[in-house]
Amino acid sequence: MRRAPGLAALGLATLWIQGALATLVPGFVFPDLVFLGVVGVAIAVGGAEGLLVAAAVGYAMDFLTSALLGQHALLLVGAYAATRIASLRLNLLRPVPRVVFVAVLSLLYDLGFVGVGRLFTGVPLDVEWIFVRRLLVHALLNVLFAPVVVAIVQRASAVLAGEDEPGRRSLRVEPRERVL
Repeated sequence: MRRAPGLAALGLATLWIQGALATLVPGFVFPDLVFLGVVGVAIAVGGAEGLLVAAAVGYAMDFLTSALLGQHALLLVGAYAATRIASLRLNLLRPVPRVVFVAVLSLLYDLGFVGVGRLFTGVPLDVEWIFVRRLLVHALLNVLFAPVVVAIVQRASAVLAGEDEPGRRSLRVEPRERVL
């Protein structure tokens, strides 16, 4: 549980950066760094620590945006769970499976965000071509930035855990007592 506060702080810093950049460019032409960070946490950390980080960053994102309270938290925890489940069958450390997975999950995350918002506000969902184009552009940007964000999260997780290299733990061999 040593890594959770540090990774949550990294997630909050990412949220701050993404919020500052959102004032300069439209949201669909910038990757969702918080979403990619949660995917990176699911790949690098896993377990209860990663779940706490995803929920904490999601609730912080809910407080800082005009979304429904709990909407980002729900979707980020869902993205975390989907990544953990997919990592049981896919090696998400390799580039090709990660690219395909992030593309599909990014589309589902964006559609889920719009769907949950429409569900609770009662506004009908009108799917237009411009909406689909924006979703595809956003998914492509998430795919392009995913290797960088996942590598940063893996390195931060390794540093916070005190490991030498991300994903590689040293094997400790204890000497045995002499029998004779």
